[in-house]
Amino acid sequence: MRCFWLLGLTIGAMTGLAGRVLAQLEPPSTGGIVALEQELRMLGHNKRVLVIGAHPDDEDTELLTLLVRGMGAEAAYLSLNRGEGGQNLIGSELGEGLGLIRTEELLAARRLDGAHQYFTRAYDFGYSKTLEETWRFWPRDSVLKDVVRIVREFRPQVIVSIFSGTPRDGHGQHQAAGWAAREAFRVSGDSTAFPELGLERLTAWAASKLYQSTRFDSAATTLTLDGGQLDDVVGQSYHQIAMRGRSMHKSQDMGQLQRMGPSAIRLRLVEDRTRTTGDGLFSGIDTTLASAVPTLRTAAAAIDSAKASSNIAAIRRHLDWAIAAYNRHCRVRPDGGLDDDLESHDVGFCDHFSKAEAISHGLVFDAVADDDRVVPGDTLTVTISAWNGSDSAQLVLFSVASPGPHILVSGETDNRIPARAIASLVIKLPVSENAELASPYFLRQPRQGAMYRWGTDDPEGEPFEKALPRASFEGDGFRISRDIVFRKNDQARGEVRLPVEIVPRIDVKLDPANEVWSTSPGPHDFTVTLTHGGKDSTAGSVGLEVPAGWPAVTSQRFELDAEDERQTFHFSIRPPAGLRPGKYEIRAVATDARGNRYDQGVFTVDYPHIRPRSWTQVSVATISVAPLDMARLKRVGYIRGAADMVPEALTSVGVPIELIDHTMLERGDLSGFDAIVVGSRAYETDSALVENNGRLLAYARNGGLVIIQYQQQPFFRGNFAPFPMTVGGQPLVLDSTGTNGARVGPPVSHDRVTDETAPVRFLDPQSAIANRPNHIGPEDWNGWVQERGLYFAHTWDDQYHPVLEMADPGEAPLRGGLLIAKVGKGTYVYTGLAFFRELPAGVPGAFRLFANLLALGEGAVP
Repeated sequence: MRCFWLLGLTIGAMTGLAGRVLAQLEPPSTGGIVALEQELRMLGHNKRVLVIGAHPDDEDTELLTLLVRGMGAEAAYLSLNRGEGGQNLIGSELGEGLGLIRTEELLAARRLDGAHQYFTRAYDFGYSKTLEETWRFWPRDSVLKDVVRIVREFRPQVIVSIFSGTPRDGHGQHQAAGWAAREAFRVSGDSTAFPELGLERLTAWAASKLYQSTRFDSAATTLTLDGGQLDDVVGQSYHQIAMRGRSMHKSQDMGQLQRMGPSAIRLRLVEDRTRTTGDGLFSGIDTTLASAVPTLRTAAAAIDSAKASSNIAAIRRHLDWAIAAYNRHCRVRPDGGLDDDLESHDVGFCDHFSKAEAISHGLVFDAVADDDRVVPGDTLTVTISAWNGSDSAQLVLFSVASPGPHILVSGETDNRIPARAIASLVIKLPVSENAELASPYFLRQPRQGAMYRWGTDDPEGEPFEKALPRASFEGDGFRISRDIVFRKNDQARGEVRLPVEIVPRIDVKLDPANEVWSTSPGPHDFTVTLTHGGKDSTAGSVGLEVPAGWPAVTSQRFELDAEDERQTFHFSIRPPAGLRPGKYEIRAVATDARGNRYDQGVFTVDYPHIRPRSWTQVSVATISVAPLDMARLKRVGYIRGAADMVPEALTSVGVPIELIDHTMLERGDLSGFDAIVVGSRAYETDSALVENNGRLLAYARNGGLVIIQYQQQPFFRGNFAPFPMTVGGQPLVLDSTGTNGARVGPPVSHDRVTDETAPVRFLDPQSAIANRPNHIGPEDWNGWVQERGLYFAHTWDDQYHPVLEMADPGEAPLRGGLLIAKVGKGTYVYTGLAFFRELPAGVPGAFRLFANLLALGEGAVP
């Protein structure tokens, strides 16, 4: 099992608010009367609702807010995946890094609406058009088991499915979420289904009702809830609070207005096991606290009195009357875990009562470390500062969990903080030599296809494991945990708090991580960056491990004397003559004087609206060798788009890229460029491009080559292309004869080919784009990742010449993925091919085709 260091000390200390999952990176506070009011709303009844969708942005934030903030219900959102296959409008991260951003964005939304957050093991492999395609990536039983796990753990009385589980849902992953919600409702109460979950003490649980959101089909609504109600304590409606949460999905361009007034939340009752005639969400369901937890029966009256009280003193008095019942029910181990007779779904009451008790007594605490980056074997100094803002002394048991072995140290037995006093304690906290490096539990093992692998001790389904180190405080009527953090003062921002992370003594990063080489490559340069995590000195050597038969690379000496000191080393690799096509790996390794090897780097996603989150990657570069010829180019302009690493990829194969900034777009001389390439979604992220699109078209008319990579609706609606084109439509499904059948399913926003193995055909195999300077054959379409392309043009002016034809299985061919037009003396290209994924991933055929696009400036339109 993963173990930790435990220090148990009795001191006069107490806590502020603590989230079940969220790291507390804000300065200490009780949260005041608003927080106390919310905690009281959660007490005195038992209401639990689980909402199930496929992606982070599928959540019904307004429903969750109304449930928790309005009804005082325990609510949770289960997203099948973390959105790794999507796109990123705020940074360069894709894949796992994007999944971390979107997980944290969900948690930022949950901080506002108050709901819990869960996931399955499913990794977002990208868009799929059918349920059958989705099941090729996600084992159906594994997904269902994960959903059943959460149902049995959370034990909702009501399940709300965002989707229907039918082709009406569009995206195949949406259909999978709808199917899984229905199946979990059906089988989670059957003890013979997934009996292995019983070994985890997850006993069968049958929800009473299944609803489906009707936001896509309002005519089917059977229950309407008003999210526009005003929360008198907060001063905003639940809809407004929800839209604040929705706007946390910044990587997905999901900003929303906070409109006042009524707002309908529409649901359809799918199944009802209560056999009652009531039409309310909880009609026919016993939501009394005593029905769920009989041991709390005696606390119910006191809690009701506390909720009816008009001042904190009265609230405190009534809560104190309920403490005996709390202490009987909310028994926990010193490490913060639950005793065997306390089920996880009961913790909701314990958490809310603890927070209400702490707030009502004006108890606040903080726990800060002297560093945010520590290495295994290091010692962390933690300062605990506790403030008793109440009018009476407080006695508290304090414990600290930290990475390392499990021990217990006792302190004084009767130390109380006087009224309105502050107490501090300094702890030396050694970190185990075998402490795990900073990385979420679901990224510690390689994925199995499109499914994460969880260990037996991992918090399956949780967004992240509990942060370590962590401080916990326990007294009469409360037990609350708070992450130990590092804090610093920023002269512009004020107090800044960072999580404490375990990092390697030597962090090793290798750049570039992916490259494509021709079959007769010259020397290639690599950069290795070492960052020192230790506070002492470390010396040794750093080098590159190359494939067998390649000329060895001479290692270089390093000496790092200070924490966070960084050194950069440059290496040149000359591959052997006669290098054959294929994939090769190069690994960067640092070795210290004691012979310890380091070959991992820590990467962090850090944006103002989310908690920083780190993960580790092995310092390996993948080299793809293939025939690659480039046109003679002196200067290629590039306008960067969203999450766009294409310029770096093109530079790696010798394209002379020059990034075009707003000044060059506004008044620079564009005529000197051999070509100008516009990155994906740049018309959404670069206002200077929108404002100066006319100059770009003038460049083309004067003989320039413009290549536009895929754009979304704003490009098409804005008519930025030289001739009309549209995007959108609905895919045609072929009938049994192979001819066009009827349109089925909901409208889709754009034409795309999601099968990365879909056959591709040149409409004119003799065209220059198919042959110059690289002859593009079937092998060039091998190894593409995630998809062929997206946002294909749906209709286009006759001035455009379609080049390629491709289709997902069972659909009619699409020809809008690559269009070329003559514009005056020059050439204009629009392509929906997913170069933004393929080029950074080092797909050789994508490089060869893009080289042919760049060569169009030398000749006529094919």
